[in-house]
Amino acid sequence: MKEKLKISAIFAAILLVSIAFVPAVSAQTDISQNKEYADAVDISNKKSISNEDLKKVSENVNVLKKTDNEKIVSFKKQDGSIGYAISWKDEENPNRVNFAFVNQNELVSKKLVSASSLNDSSAVAAAISAARTSFWHGSYIEQYGDTLTGGVHIYFSERDANWVADVGTGAAGAIGAIIGSFFTPAASIILSALLAVAVQTVYWQEQNSDGSLDVRIPYANIASMLLTGTIYVKIGSHWYWI
Repeated sequence: MKEKLKISAIFAAILLVSIAFVPAVSAQTDISQNKEYADAVDISNKKSISNEDLKKVSENVNVLKKTDNEKIVSFKKQDGSIGYAISWKDEENPNRVNFAFVNQNELVSKKLVSASSLNDSSAVAAAISAARTSFWHGSYIEQYGDTLTGGVHIYFSERDANWVADVGTGAAGAIGAIIGSFFTPAASIILSALLAVAVQTVYWQEQNSDGSLDVRIPYANIASMLLTGTIYVKIGSHWYWI
């Protein structure tokens, strides 16, 4: 049986090095004493995340295209099918990055690529890039506040929130690619796995009236996550410890 996530020696070495690059880490105290998190719901035992799972998150993601303004990746979902994630800078808001999830069958059904061209990563990336607005349902990620008191806000549209909830931990690769520009690589891997579990666990009680979902991750929590593998995040209207 897999044990709940406990950072192995290899991952610990990577994560400890990463701490130096996380905003405001040196100024943090024990966040568990923060009154804001006093009523946080502990869902850390809802589903196990092993080091093997974390390894799969990074290994199952292939970057198909990456520019200063856009990133497209492919990843393998739990059912073995291929999914894609595209993120791009918002032209009107420099602190915001828009994103969308794409299933492989959507590319074929919309006749953006032929089934025989799915193995051509360049063709697939070009098709997703050209049609990105047709896949976008309004999801975005943005920074709020400053490095001491702020954090990252992720808005999942109804379609994308449902997608993550249904795909579960298989969505971690896509989430990791999307949040990668806001966190260190090591933090992104762990955080994406934890967020996938959290959304799958509490989406149905925390969704907005229109089915969308808001997630907020304070920068002050990242140092603790890198050391312990758990983090406080606000999902909907409540704080959770995952």
